[in-house]
Amino acid sequence: MTRTMALLLLVVGLAATSTATATFTCNSTANATCRSLVGFHPSTLTTYGAVADLFQVDLPSLLGANDLPAGTPSVGAVQSGAPVLVPIRCRCLNGTGRSDRTPLYTVQAGDVGLLNITAVWFGNLTTYQDIAAVNGLPNANNIEVGQSLWIPLPCSCDEVGGEETVHLAHMVDPGSSVDAIATEFGTTPETIISLNGNLDPTQLQAYQILDVPLRACSSSISNTSVDYGLRLANHSYVPTAGGCVTCSCSAATYRLECSQSGESSVCPSPATCRPNFFIGNTTSTSGCTANTCAYAGYTNSSAAVSVLTTNATVTRTDCNDGGMSLQGVKWSGVALLVLHILYICFQ
Repeated sequence: MTRTMALLLLVVGLAATSTATATFTCNSTANATCRSLVGFHPSTLTTYGAVADLFQVDLPSLLGANDLPAGTPSVGAVQSGAPVLVPIRCRCLNGTGRSDRTPLYTVQAGDVGLLNITAVWFGNLTTYQDIAAVNGLPNANNIEVGQSLWIPLPCSCDEVGGEETVHLAHMVDPGSSVDAIATEFGTTPETIISLNGNLDPTQLQAYQILDVPLRACSSSISNTSVDYGLRLANHSYVPTAGGCVTCSCSAATYRLECSQSGESSVCPSPATCRPNFFIGNTTSTSGCTANTCAYAGYTNSSAAVSVLTTNATVTRTDCNDGGMSLQGVKWSGVALLVLHILYICFQ
């Protein structure tokens, strides 16, 4: 099979599923916004810079979402069909989550209707019906070169199981299953089924878009901060505060870990919670907890960025409080000493 034929079959397969509405439920506060992800599969060989331009996100945020080195060049190759996680700003309105008026796509010569744009350019992450609806187009085939179109991408800001969540718009691979997807992303089949309208697992289709929840790191970001709603999943990072702060998420604490990193003229002097206790600094630990100087967001003016801080307590998820674990039982130092004495007595 030639590469051209394989691409044609992929596009046909994508188009075959494009009649289903790719919208996610979002019952958060009206007009709530947050950071979500879409799993983009380019139909041809491309670059990270081109993907960032297509979705109108900055390259450092794209690299961070994929846990790639910050120095990865914009011309770094992305193979056809390879998944790329793209961060988007999500807005909840009337019970539905959509990307917040972005990306905007300019119709090019050769774009044969909205179905072509949906499948070829945006990997079937949305539908031509949704593009037509949000842009007020009565005819999906009546578009003009140079016309600007909002591409509504599915997303959500809802908590799942009472925890903050990064919602991922995930494209189902051929031959995959709900169980396999749940295992891959660290959730349960029941959660995926519930989030997707009580989906029937036996009716799962290749290239279908599913709402898959990723556990988010908790944070101390104030609701008055410019970047309020910033959510990160495990194995990702993001520059924020105008590039003056970098935050990351790790399963070790599932707590947003930030440090001041920018050297721009708009970046302030290193922020502290108290003298010489900077963002990201922690005190000596006590058991599995530690006190840290946490990033609390930022304010922005025409002249400079102001970084906010707060004191926080962090608990490690991979800590056993100094004891030893044996077959699922935690043994304290005292218990181990008693066992050692008994061992000596019976020798």
